[in-house]
Amino acid sequence: MRFLQNDRTGRAALVLLLIAVGALGALLLFDLLMIGPGYPPPGALQKWYIPQPGYGYAENGSVVVNRTTEGDIVLSGDIEEGCPPPFPDLSPYCSHAAYLDTGSGDRYLVVNWYFDDDADLARAEENLCSRLRSSGNVASAGLILPGKPDRSPDEPIVSPITVTKYESEASSGYFAAVEKPLSPEHEDYFIVYYGVFGPAVLPDHTAALEELMLRSYPLRGARSLASCP
Repeated sequence: MRFLQNDRTGRAALVLLLIAVGALGALLLFDLLMIGPGYPPPGALQKWYIPQPGYGYAENGSVVVNRTTEGDIVLSGDIEEGCPPPFPDLSPYCSHAAYLDTGSGDRYLVVNWYFDDDADLARAEENLCSRLRSSGNVASAGLILPGKPDRSPDEPIVSPITVTKYESEASSGYFAAVEKPLSPEHEDYFIVYYGVFGPAVLPDHTAALEELMLRSYPLRGARSLASCP
């Protein structure tokens, strides 16, 4: 009898183990279907358009961090999760970073919102534009980004994009929405912001902000926010 009881207990444990393994496998499969094979996870995509520090190795083999983005502009602190004030939490996948121009002392900000659904993007644009109009001046603008020095021969020399210009006492800069930049088959959508902290004459900082744009993932196909003028 004790042998039969042990046998039943063992089989029950085996069944429970198989159920647990199956449930875990289903969750992993669901994640794979949501993200897609070979695509970065949301934790990486929420930082996708934020210029990040470079890494190298010293002669002794230690890792050396290069925080310089371009010229005198350096990453100030770390890339942080969450949205900074005065901007709303449009997505659970949001990150931001601050940059310092060591020559002029000007401080810059880059914010990256990631969405995995176009309906969420549309709602976020409407919400964001409402907030922007209530706190500052909003208008459509065009930027022409020069090609990167190491671009391939088939890449354009310049890349004109349409953006939403925002000017306020807290921050002034440029917003852009980007749809499916990784692949037409992958559901990835972004709202990105490149701006300067505090009250400022925006044209005086456009060159620095364009440099930050060039140091991020390419903004090909970027457009202005749909719900803004």
